Amino acid sequence: MKNFFNLIERVFNSRRLRTIIGVLALSIIAFGYIFYVTEPQVKTIEDGIWWALVTVTTVGYGDITPATTLGRFVAGTLMFFGLGLIATVTAIVSAKFVQNYVDHHTNDDVLEKLQELESEIEKLKSLEEDELEKLDDIDAEIKNIKDKFQ
Repeated sequence: MKNFFNLIERVFNSRRLRTIIGVLALSIIAFGYIFYVTEPQVKTIEDGIWWALVTVTTVGYGDITPATTLGRFVAGTLMFFGLGLIATVTAIVSAKFVQNYVDHHTNDDVLEKLQELESEIEKLKSLEEDELEKLDDIDAEIKNIKDKFQ
């Protein structure tokens, strides 16, 4: 659970994500205001902002729809702009999740391999010591044999 909260904190500490979310929020407010100004059936700016939020998130309840050509142009522009912003937010969050996964699992895998290698090195050292002792014994036997023949 602690890792999850750390991950959420890392995701939302991203300066790029905060910038994109800020641009998205300002865009929703700006497009909501523009829609409020261009569409006669929209009575309050809050309805315009609601329409912009519903449109940018591609929910599209249909409770407020553009009736004028200018309103449709505003809606189309917001749809394309919003898709890009929402996709960017999704990409940044996904990248953070993948980065977190790679960091934790790669570190674990590397540490595990390192421990295996250290164990193998210790085995080789002990084998080397055994072999050196055997070579010393063989060397001593060769000297004994030379001494006997001389």
